[in-house]
Amino acid sequence: MKKGLQGDHVVSQYPSFHESMYDSFEIISLNGKVAIYYYKNGTLEVDGDDKNSFFRSIIRQVNKLVSRKEYL
Repeated sequence: MKKGLQGDHVVSQYPSFHESMYDSFEIISLNGKVAIYYYKNGTLEVDGDDKNSFFRSIIRQVNKLVSRKEYL
């Protein structure tokens, strides 16, 4: 999934803060930032301000990537 988002945004990698995670990173833009956490149990968490249009745009992109399984 990270590859699918990197084409349009700056992705900042930071170490997973818990052993239950596969990956964690932030997507950074002039319009805001969104944190994404991918857990070993298959849970994907997208953290940001749900009132922000940038956050909603990232959610739409993540939904498209997940539905096409481009994150694998």
